[in-house]
Amino acid sequence: MQKPVYLIIGVHNHQPVGNFGFIFEEAYQKAYLPFMNILEKHPSIKMTFHYSGVLLEWILVNHPEFFEKLRKLVKSGQVEFMTGGFYEPIFPMIPDRDKKGQIKLMTEFIRSNLGYDPKGLWLPERVWEPSLPKPLAESGVEYTVTDDYHFMKIGKKADELNGYYLTEEQGFPVKVFPISEKLRYLIPFKYPEETIKHLKSLASGDKERAVCIADDGEKFGIWPETYEWVYNKNWLENFFRALEENKDWLKTATFSEWVARSAPEGRIYLPTASYEEMEGWRNGIHAKGGNKCRIRASIPREPIRIKMPCS
Repeated sequence: MQKPVYLIIGVHNHQPVGNFGFIFEEAYQKAYLPFMNILEKHPSIKMTFHYSGVLLEWILVNHPEFFEKLRKLVKSGQVEFMTGGFYEPIFPMIPDRDKKGQIKLMTEFIRSNLGYDPKGLWLPERVWEPSLPKPLAESGVEYTVTDDYHFMKIGKKADELNGYYLTEEQGFPVKVFPISEKLRYLIPFKYPEETIKHLKSLASGDKERAVCIADDGEKFGIWPETYEWVYNKNWLENFFRALEENKDWLKTATFSEWVARSAPEGRIYLPTASYEEMEGWRNGIHAKGGNKCRIRASIPREPIRIKMPCS
């Protein structure tokens, strides 16, 4: 009998310190709000969110009603929230005391305004260094997410990345999930059926498998052409419906739910790394015309049509 595949979806929303108010507002109206409005209509879809502290502060002042949506989703168990650095610092660049201070500020904001005690941490720009587990664990962080690229740099294969691994520094453990690059380029840039086909290929009879995507929320409405594609042409609605229609073998879960459900795949020690495109930009690859992001993240031109249920 085929074992189910668990899809873990993480969405990271962020606006930088000092950005113009009208840009915050545009992102809210075109990405953050419409995404949440559609998610509310699909209570069986589990998801994990991270909002940077600066963005949460702006929303609390300018759209406090949005927090009611967030609290409702948290209370129902549909959504969990990650902590992080309040001002979205690159963690390896600041002292440990500042890492812990940033995380404490973010965690306390989430506790007081959303009534949730976050267990996971969003790693800004997915910049990892082997020394991170100790200050993260000391800050109460149980898990974080990096790219599968980090894992493959030390020889892991795609078929070995079916959950999370345990890492540590000086005996301080943290669980690490690999983000699927394949899913980052499928979602939301290809038809939902292509994502379902890929996830189906991961199903097997020997064990339950988990695959995760954790990426920018702005790609669901703010990136070029995405508002038209994701909302006006119904990509997000159709994606959620596709997940629901395949619920016999395809489940969604939060990161914390998978940690509670499954043991780690093993112990691992990741190298210093960021996501592949970032390292390419750092090394000048993309400046020479090799912009893989732009090439691979193209949106189909044909409209998506919602299949209405029979009355």
